[in-house]
Amino acid sequence: MISIEGLVRQAGTYRLEIEKTRFNTGLNLIVGSNGAGKTTLMEMLTTLQAPDEGTILYKGRKAADHLPLVRSQIGYVPADIELYGDMKVGKLLTYLAEMKGVYSSEMIDRLMMDFRLEVHRRTKVKNLSQGVQRRIAVVQALLASPSFLFLDEPLNGMDAEERKFLIAYLTRYAKGRMVIVAAHELNEWEDATDTVVWIHRGRIRYNGSPQAWKLSIPMRVWEGEVSMQVFETIPERSIIHFRMLPHGVRVRRMGSTAPGPEYIEKEPTLEDTFFVHMEALAQRA
Repeated sequence: MISIEGLVRQAGTYRLEIEKTRFNTGLNLIVGSNGAGKTTLMEMLTTLQAPDEGTILYKGRKAADHLPLVRSQIGYVPADIELYGDMKVGKLLTYLAEMKGVYSSEMIDRLMMDFRLEVHRRTKVKNLSQGVQRRIAVVQALLASPSFLFLDEPLNGMDAEERKFLIAYLTRYAKGRMVIVAAHELNEWEDATDTVVWIHRGRIRYNGSPQAWKLSIPMRVWEGEVSMQVFETIPERSIIHFRMLPHGVRVRRMGSTAPGPEYIEKEPTLEDTFFVHMEALAQRA
């Protein structure tokens, strides 16, 4: 468990302020718009940034007092990670494993097999696709079997097959461990998420189960097919998303009641829920 109390981080006009919260084992999904504070929070949880005020406890230990121990239990994949491009994959992972105090070739070999990197063992990192490089970045975070695994936009650059594989892998890895993922595309994590942490303007607005978060939305979700002429009259702020069809538009939107007879109510997804909560905040502002 990670617990936070009285956390403050000021950077210019930006302020991250968390009065009290905690993260439990399982897969925790941090959601929020650009600039909400997701990356700042991740960097503080990974000890890359220190708070101006407050404490972060890792299984009851304060990072400042037990920094080497806490860091030895952390794996991290930042949104923008630069790997050593001129190194071959096998050499790179061996080097990074030794830096983490891992000297087991079996661990490296197993992760390379799991992430289908064996075929690239003797290839220079810079010659690989972005998706493969992203898989290498995840593997380096897993080398020491961390109790706390942090991933900032881990699916960036991956194709559909790679994305499904990684989500399934992290779902299994999170059993008995803590995995914290910051992501924009929420629906892909729908079936994997144990806890949603919604951060907005530097403050945590929700921390709990995805089911309870969906039930708390102040509006309902509707979907229907309309003509282009009707679509152009729909208030833009009520549209969650839409898809063009050969003879019209399929629209997903929010509202207290059905917008028309062509709409049916839908169970909200994580993406719907985030959109509705954000719009509700905007209306209250």
